[in-house]
Amino acid sequence: MKRFSSVRFRVTLVATGLFAVALILASFGLVERVRNNLEDEIRKTNNEQLNAVAQQLQRGVDPNSVDVPNRPGGIPSIRIERRERGESNNDDLNRGPNSPFVTLPANDPRVRAQRRLTLASGTVTLVAERSLTEVTTTTDRINDSLTLGVPFLIVLMGLMTWWLTGRALRPVEQIRSEAAAITGSTIHKRVPEPTTNDEIGRLARTMNSMLDRLEESSQRQRRFVSDASHELRSPIATIRAQLEVAKRRGADADWSAVADRILAEDARLENAVTDLLDLARAEEGENIDAVVDIDEIVLTEADRYQSSEIVNTTIDTHKVSAGRARGNPAQCTRIVRNLLDNACRHAKSQVAVSLTTEQEFVVLTVDDDGPGIPLADRDRVFDRFTRLDEGRSRDAGGMGIGLAMVRTIADRHGGSVTIGDAPLGGARFVVRLPAEI
Repeated sequence: MKRFSSVRFRVTLVATGLFAVALILASFGLVERVRNNLEDEIRKTNNEQLNAVAQQLQRGVDPNSVDVPNRPGGIPSIRIERRERGESNNDDLNRGPNSPFVTLPANDPRVRAQRRLTLASGTVTLVAERSLTEVTTTTDRINDSLTLGVPFLIVLMGLMTWWLTGRALRPVEQIRSEAAAITGSTIHKRVPEPTTNDEIGRLARTMNSMLDRLEESSQRQRRFVSDASHELRSPIATIRAQLEVAKRRGADADWSAVADRILAEDARLENAVTDLLDLARAEEGENIDAVVDIDEIVLTEADRYQSSEIVNTTIDTHKVSAGRARGNPAQCTRIVRNLLDNACRHAKSQVAVSLTTEQEFVVLTVDDDGPGIPLADRDRVFDRFTRLDEGRSRDAGGMGIGLAMVRTIADRHGGSVTIGDAPLGGARFVVRLPAEI
């Protein structure tokens, strides 16, 4: 049953069926064409013979002496009838044994032509008749040949189509079997690529390109899980250590201080989980077709940081102008928040934010007066869980996924993020998002 539902079987069935219909119709057309050609030839011969006899009669040759062409077997092919005044319409000229008159069997199909002449002796009608037996015999022979040949050609066509289709689909089957054998542990394998640039070759290359992306995604997920588990293990281990030390001390333990340290680690753990969830949502993709007022987000987030008691940094926003982008409001807020958080964490005392619209992009610039980022590390800081040497302290920093989230969101929105040197002496982050025009 599986074989009958295959593409190979369906293609063979359709191609053979169409070929059979076309061949049968062509066979009928051939027989009819041969029949018509033979009958036309008979009509042409009859007319030529009538013209020849008519010319003899018009030259005055006696009807009984007219040279009448004969059919095979010596049978005259033309009948001459003459009717004079007062004579019966059934009287025929010369009914003797040498008469050019002959009577064909009533059931014998024939082609007939006649011509009437007016002579001095009266009106003469020339009648040429020829049997269609030869035509029928010829077409019957053709029909017999087609009866044997047509089925043979149909079967041959089916076999050839089956073989050619199987040969054409063999690379597809190889691609399918190789792809079916690829599992999570063998995702490095690739399907064979034909050297041709046809549909099958492009299919194989597309399949391998997809496998490349899957392998890259799988490796990225494994790294993500490994790094995330390492990062989450640290606050959990700290909480356990604090509790174990306090337990050994018993009543002498400062449980208030222990609770403060545990709450701090719990907050770090909660922030880490929230960041991981936000990063996963950014990669999965949400609606990015809303109109977002980036300037409002920048001013709101800057005010939030300025009012925070734990931030001792001045944020300059006087260069923030109106700017509207098309994207996801929550994700655009996350970009601004992460950049400000990173700048405030590393700045000595000052952060400057500007927002402009340049051609088709809204450009957000965040400067700080911190230590800056070395040129060799400016691309690496966007990798997940990456901390530079200056930011290794877990008490001062996060998990190292904030900037990775900024790049992921910017890329999804069709924008970009780059790092440069700030006029304040630290790092400059520049984010470009498609503007709403």
